[in-house]
Amino acid sequence: MGKLEIERIQKSYGDNQVLANISFTVQDGEFVAIVGPSGSGKSTLFRLIGGISKPDAGAISLNHKDITGLRGFISYMPQASSLLPWRTVLKNVMLGKEIVAGKTNEEQALEMIARAGLAGYEHAYPHQLSGGMKQRVSFLRSILSPQPIICLDEPFSALDEWTRLEMQKWLLSIWQQYQRSILFVTHHIEEALFLADRIIVLSEKPAIVKKEVSIPFERPRSEDIVLSKVFLEYKKMIYHELRGS
Repeated sequence: MGKLEIERIQKSYGDNQVLANISFTVQDGEFVAIVGPSGSGKSTLFRLIGGISKPDAGAISLNHKDITGLRGFISYMPQASSLLPWRTVLKNVMLGKEIVAGKTNEEQALEMIARAGLAGYEHAYPHQLSGGMKQRVSFLRSILSPQPIICLDEPFSALDEWTRLEMQKWLLSIWQQYQRSILFVTHHIEEALFLADRIIVLSEKPAIVKKEVSIPFERPRSEDIVLSKVFLEYKKMIYHELRGS
């Protein structure tokens, strides 16, 4: 179970107010994307959810338990893969459970690695992998960690367009099997539309939630939807929200 509730969060750094009054919910098993202008506080919001820093006001709860300022309740995947270079693919994938639960399931990890198209790389080291392969390992680590919600901070931003699309489709296939709650930050409107059940649109800082958009596309999703009239209409609508027009 992974229901995340953000209630009237505010955050400033000195005279620089980043988040003005942020409230939204991620339901159990839901895939929610956050889009907003550069500097609108998306990464700050993730730091607050992860307990790395505390909000000036407001509260964060997980399954109705207050986790404001507490660490260890979410699984976090940053833009860079952040794999430990001295650990193999298998050992990196199993890291989350080692830290939190003190035990791992190697059979499950090997099965996930194979599903990710990385069979034969179980004992390879990060420097032997491509960018897309590293991101797959990083996401597998998040999926196998015991926390009920995963926060993904622009995980595909450094990838080329073709690899990015393949990673998006792969991410959806894994998520649909395990149905973990996901909060996904991206600058790409198309990526948000293709992946998410719902999109949270943030304003310029100090950020507020300008709009919440429920996405009508059925699952499983085909890449062909990005060429549909409805998809382009939603893209245009969100673009204008971000532009403030």
